[in-house]
Amino acid sequence: MRFLITFLIMSSTITYSQHIYGQFMNVEVFRSKAYLYNMFQNDGKPIDETIIDSNGKFSFKKTDYTLGFYRIQLKGEEPIIIVLNPTETDVEIQVNNQNDDKPITVLQSLENIAFHRHKMLMNIYNRIEYLQFQLSFPNDEVLQKINEYENELKKFIYYSTVSLKDLQTNFSQTFTFDVLAKTMPIINSSYEDRIERFFDNKAILDSKYLHSPLMFNKISMYLNYYSGENSIDMHIAIDDILMATYDNYDVYGYCITQILSFLNRQGFEERIEYVVSEYIGDEFDLITNRTLRKQIEGRQKLKVGTIAPDIQIPDINRDKVGLHDLFKKNKLNLVMFWSSTCPHCMETIPEIKTIYESYRSAGLEVIAVSIDKKKDEWQQAIDQENLEWINISSLKGWDSESTDVYYVSYTPTFYLVDNQTTIVGRPDGKEDVIRMLNNLLR
Repeated sequence: MRFLITFLIMSSTITYSQHIYGQFMNVEVFRSKAYLYNMFQNDGKPIDETIIDSNGKFSFKKTDYTLGFYRIQLKGEEPIIIVLNPTETDVEIQVNNQNDDKPITVLQSLENIAFHRHKMLMNIYNRIEYLQFQLSFPNDEVLQKINEYENELKKFIYYSTVSLKDLQTNFSQTFTFDVLAKTMPIINSSYEDRIERFFDNKAILDSKYLHSPLMFNKISMYLNYYSGENSIDMHIAIDDILMATYDNYDVYGYCITQILSFLNRQGFEERIEYVVSEYIGDEFDLITNRTLRKQIEGRQKLKVGTIAPDIQIPDINRDKVGLHDLFKKNKLNLVMFWSSTCPHCMETIPEIKTIYESYRSAGLEVIAVSIDKKKDEWQQAIDQENLEWINISSLKGWDSESTDVYYVSYTPTFYLVDNQTTIVGRPDGKEDVIRMLNNLLR
């Protein structure tokens, strides 16, 4: 009734051997598949996978791990975070039922005892930075509750101090203590002083922290809370991070990726342009996340005003048609990349049909490029939804040429192309489609 995680690290003089096995107590996950991921360096691909047997037991085959934070993931279940340190011979964890007060029981491994005892510290750190930022730039709401904010800040600083003392006393040799100690925010200092000292410990330059929450949290905190009031100095914060990490290529690439991910989530298009122009140029390989790299590279190479790529794609009768030939027949073309197996696409299609009916007489044509693999599924969706626009697909899924040349990394993806084959819009969702159509076809 236990979960033993082990790993094998080999060097010229020392061999570390760990046996990986364990047991889940929740019978609902028996006979399910479990995946092991590196939390910060895997780009979505599992390191290993295994089947949980009829007694809840399982075993991963892989035995060689880099020092860092990992997660065990089951479909529909909360991830199980673990710390793997090759200096430990055994990491034994019992995965309890979800309704238990203690979901994970660490039976062996100082790393994981330390982490699971103090796993809330990263959230506490973020709250400390948030409260310090609010008190540095107080709005009317903060001013009305300033005592509440100050008391909450004191409480979390006290909690963090006590937690770090426990870590230092009982777990000083662990990677967990190292990470949590070096991520602790600067406290009891002015905003300007915190900016000045933020990177003083140089931890952000050490590649080993790429496999931990330290790097991710330091970047996120700096962008969120040290880019000035209302993010007015975001470009300066970006410069600070990238100039501080320029000498370590791996860290530099990771920072660029995290900065672009942050800006992408926030919709800061102009700042994405700034990072690309000032720090990337044509070296898109610096972006370590392949999906994000495809998005950013596509934004740069298929900007509004550029010529849309021309490729041949089969229609429903398997006759190849050229995109440029289709574009030239219509005043405006809405190119939609979709799939019958994409739930969000199928939810969006009725709304796109309404848009099509409203603007068809004004010269709009929809060219729906499916990335399906199975013709029957594609055909069934066309028939069920009564899609009267132009439907084309190579039926090669994500291996389609169209997804490469149009830099499609998610569905649905939209382009607006005029009859001169020029890209005139990059809508982000149906609301953006409507807004752009109103401007282009009015």
